[in-house]
Amino acid sequence: MSGTPTPPSAPWPSAHIDAVARLRAIAAARPHLAYRERTVAAPFELVWSIFGDLEHAVPEFDRYVRWIRITARDGERLALESGGPVPGLRMRFEAIHRPGFCVMRAFAAEVGMAASPIGPAATRIAHFEGSRFLGPVGRWLFLRTIGGELETVARLCEARSEATARDAAATGAG
Repeated sequence: MSGTPTPPSAPWPSAHIDAVARLRAIAAARPHLAYRERTVAAPFELVWSIFGDLEHAVPEFDRYVRWIRITARDGERLALESGGPVPGLRMRFEAIHRPGFCVMRAFAAEVGMAASPIGPAATRIAHFEGSRFLGPVGRWLFLRTIGGELETVARLCEARSEATARDAAATGAG
């Protein structure tokens, strides 16, 4: 037997996980994070144009975020600052933001959002929030709020999808 390894007879197994599965795995590994997901009747591109629009859409669906600004960008890495319902209270986040996937971390909070297409007119969305300082109590509170946030995102996406379909039908009929 020589010291030269022989090539494998078959290719190594590989696996690909989509953005929602990746977010689910992160949430499962961090017990303080509250996690929810749901399906939206709208195409991925439309859903991510809303869900992934940090500066404009996040304040629309998250009642605890009054504003959020990108303060620095280096490729998919972002620095963010946000303000909430308490005047003067600001949070600074580090984030990774790529198509269909965003995770943000501040000193006292973690937030994640993901979207994966499940067909031409449907998208699976997921969201987590949590604070390692609040632990299980915070997780329980966040579970109550993120469900409503996902419902709001779904309503925004489905309304825009319906409006786009109406506009396309009107343009095609004219």
